[in-house]
Amino acid sequence: MENNLKCRVLDNAPDIIFVIKPDKEIIYINKTFCEVLEFSPEEILGKPADKIIDSQHIDSLIHSIENNFSVEDQEAYLISNTGKKIRVIIRVGAIKNGKVQQIIINARDLTYLNILKEQLEKYAETLEEIVQNRTKELTKTKNFLENVLSSIPDIFLVLDENGNIILSNDAAKEKLSNISDITEKIFVRANNKEFPIKELFHEIIKNKRTCKSFTSKLIIDDKEIPMHIVASSLGKNTDVKGVILILKDVSELKEKENFLNLYKTIYENTLDAIGIIDTEGRYVDQNKSNEELLGYTIEEIRGKRFPDFLKIPNAEETLKQLKKKGRLRFISTTIDRHGNKKYLDIVALAVKDKEGNDKYYVGIKRDITDIIQREKELEELTKKLEKRLYTDPLTGLPNRLKLIEDLKDIVSPKLAIINIDDFKEINDFYGYQVGDFVLKQLGKEIKEFLTDSSYRLYKLSADEYAVLAIRYIQSHEFERVINQLIYHIQETPIVYEDNEIYISITAGISLENHGILNKADMALKYAKTNKKPVVYYKDELQMKELYEKNILITKKIKDALKSDRIIVHYQPIFETKTGNLSKFEALVRLIDFDGKVLNPKEFLDIAKKAKLYPEITKKVLQKTFENFRNINKDFSINISVEDIHNREITRMIFDYLSQEDFKNKVVFEILESEGIKSYTEVSEFFKEVKKLGGRIAIDDFGSGYSNFEYILKLDVDFLKIDGSLIKNIDKDLYSQVIVETIINFAKKLGIRTIAEFVHSEEVYEMAKNLEIDYCQGYYLSPPKPFEKLLSNS
Repeated sequence: MENNLKCRVLDNAPDIIFVIKPDKEIIYINKTFCEVLEFSPEEILGKPADKIIDSQHIDSLIHSIENNFSVEDQEAYLISNTGKKIRVIIRVGAIKNGKVQQIIINARDLTYLNILKEQLEKYAETLEEIVQNRTKELTKTKNFLENVLSSIPDIFLVLDENGNIILSNDAAKEKLSNISDITEKIFVRANNKEFPIKELFHEIIKNKRTCKSFTSKLIIDDKEIPMHIVASSLGKNTDVKGVILILKDVSELKEKENFLNLYKTIYENTLDAIGIIDTEGRYVDQNKSNEELLGYTIEEIRGKRFPDFLKIPNAEETLKQLKKKGRLRFISTTIDRHGNKKYLDIVALAVKDKEGNDKYYVGIKRDITDIIQREKELEELTKKLEKRLYTDPLTGLPNRLKLIEDLKDIVSPKLAIINIDDFKEINDFYGYQVGDFVLKQLGKEIKEFLTDSSYRLYKLSADEYAVLAIRYIQSHEFERVINQLIYHIQETPIVYEDNEIYISITAGISLENHGILNKADMALKYAKTNKKPVVYYKDELQMKELYEKNILITKKIKDALKSDRIIVHYQPIFETKTGNLSKFEALVRLIDFDGKVLNPKEFLDIAKKAKLYPEITKKVLQKTFENFRNINKDFSINISVEDIHNREITRMIFDYLSQEDFKNKVVFEILESEGIKSYTEVSEFFKEVKKLGGRIAIDDFGSGYSNFEYILKLDVDFLKIDGSLIKNIDKDLYSQVIVETIINFAKKLGIRTIAEFVHSEEVYEMAKNLEIDYCQGYYLSPPKPFEKLLSNS
């Protein structure tokens, strides 16, 4: 029974089993043999094993078994009935009875293993391709994430629970490369406290996926950088405990915020009234000054149209023009809530949105009511002063200044200057009262004689008159009228209380356009000198001696410049009220060949004509600045428009003013007439001087234009009242009135006044009474060389 069971097991075993004799005859095969090798028992039993296995291979197996050699399992190929090779693993056993009786061969078919191998290899290839593709995708994703991280301008950090950096972007590497413990450098503000972010790690890690936002700062090299931080823990799907930080540098935002706060402060506190309206003209907002200007709160006007409150003329048309042009500036008037009229300087401009469309309109308004009223007052004052300045107080006729002004506007003037001969004798004989009567009466007589409106009469100095042809008149006609006038005056006595006073006159006439007043004066002087009643100006009147004198003075100036004989004397200027020394005025002098000191009147005009004036100015500037470099006293220097036009001189002035030794010590004086004639150039120079700490004085104020409006615009510090008004101020009421007007004007504007030519105690006392701020003149001190100045001081 046991043998039958074994046979059945062998017959049905999954492996190929067959038995051969030592001579290789096949004596047994199982069912698997038949199925795999496709042989029937009839076809193979009794046949040699060479039919199904390589003869050498089988011979080798038989030899090994017969000689008791160890036979390992080995791979071989069996050949099927159809010639197909089947790969197998052979295990060999033997039945012996002294000799080998039978050889049992167990062959395990490896075909299924090959198929499985092929399938596994194919699966491995597929798996490798999948892995490669997935790796590419992951690499692409990794590169994408790295690019994203590197392109983020904010600092991105992943930290473990101990604060060590696990991952960072380029911004973090760049900005935090030299920082060892980053968590000790990042401070956050929470609950009104500031502390390192490391103290929040436990809370952040514990509350997974909860983002927290903080206002914070980052400290790098002792510099605080304002930051905004977003912090969250690593996700739940990771075993790593840590924190993700995103730090945004908000320095620029902070700066913008500061600027916005600054602009808001300026907006809320500026003295200019600012109102904001929408495109329909309805109020959106206003500042405090606008509320004060109009008298309405923002609650009262918000959403309402501006013309109901800002009552400017043509308000709707103004809004149309603003929409068209985008910016307007204009002067207008308005009536406030209380009915008060106000003058406004208005700048209106459009504020646009991102698309470039108008969104709001801003009106910036400055209340200039006081300025307008002051200008009107100044205009009235100027007119009154002009009338005083241009009118002779005794006769009421236009004076010499008016003649100078009128000559500017006449194309072809003709002028006669008439002088009363020996008028001093009339004063001495009849008295000054009669003398004044004669002057007034003679003015009337001449005016009545000149019935033609083509002529205008002027009163010049004490005993001189001028007749000017203000329209074109033939020369011979002008000469005829003047000759008839002279004859009429000399033949018609002036009657005073039954006394007939006959007058003899001398006249100088000029018919030339250029320098007509000087030429008429020259003709009159020539007539007086040569005892002639009438002299017409001719070029021959320019005497040879005058030319020779000019040449000589020019030579002296050149020699003085070469040999350093252009010097500076200094005249002290005192505080009128206290008598204390305040400052010094620099006055140029020229030392002649023989050692005589020449005053500016003797050489400056000739220096200008000879083009030597700039060199003299440079000498004066250099010596004055160097003299006062280490002296703690203020000083003033006279300059002209010609100096201001000279870039070398202005550069020299600005260089000195920039030095610390001369801060707030220097005053520059310029003639009133020059300052007004060349307002633009002078104004720019003044601004630069004042920016560098210098101050400005107008010299000889009251001698010419006395245009208060321009003086106001020039922003001067001192007015030096002309000496012609000061020298007789103790007895000349007319001078007193003009000086008092100038002082009142200056005080209102905060401008200090200086009196020149204070030559006597009486004049000094009058200057005190009129409250002139400073005085200078020979009564107080003559100009002195610098060396004597120091010793006397």
